[in-house]
Amino acid sequence: MMNSTTQEPSISIPKGLTIGYRSRRLGGQKEINLAETDEKIHLSAGRHLLLARNGRGKTTLLKTVARIIPSLKGEINCEGIVQFVDEDLRFDSELKPKQIFSALFKNGQRQFAMEMAESIELDVEKPYGKLSKGNRQKVGLIVAESRTHNNGPQVLLLDEPFSGLDFAAREKVDAIWRENQDNIVRLVCVHPDEPTLQADSAIIIREGRLEQLEVNGSLDWMETKLSLN
Repeated sequence: MMNSTTQEPSISIPKGLTIGYRSRRLGGQKEINLAETDEKIHLSAGRHLLLARNGRGKTTLLKTVARIIPSLKGEINCEGIVQFVDEDLRFDSELKPKQIFSALFKNGQRQFAMEMAESIELDVEKPYGKLSKGNRQKVGLIVAESRTHNNGPQVLLLDEPFSGLDFAAREKVDAIWRENQDNIVRLVCVHPDEPTLQADSAIIIREGRLEQLEVNGSLDWMETKLSLN
């Protein structure tokens, strides 16, 4: 989804934006308000962490940014091609990763996908259905990253991308992100227990509020965890 032809990707969240779920007459669901911004939030190219305890609205925010679900109030503006990368992304169980990459990509993007697969030790000849959870996540990460390759300004929304990866794979993905950070905004939802600290800023959901923290490269992790309610 391209919201603009600008060459500078960004996510702009206005003051007063409210995320949650609207009421439904069928089923009797009442409106659920999860979080609201007190100040404008602006994310430019780089890596930005999204932190909150379970059920506080992390995935809801990502889906709202991606326009999968509507906000309750206000409107988020994205500059660039938006991808929502769900940890439950699935492909045909009979296809091998190599076949998936060949079907989705051509030339430079396909080569990038294969090189990334080798770097993070993904067996591209094993059927997708026989891959472990971590290796299925690798396929999703490779697909998302390859789509950004030489493809203009990008906004990547990643929902707990490291939950099934071992330490070595996380380090290699982290290195690839650092090498390919120009012209990409990455908003990365991570569990508070994940040791993913390097970032340009962080969005925290606590006490029903969306807040942006400047982190100067890394967070005071223990202090941040204790602040989440």
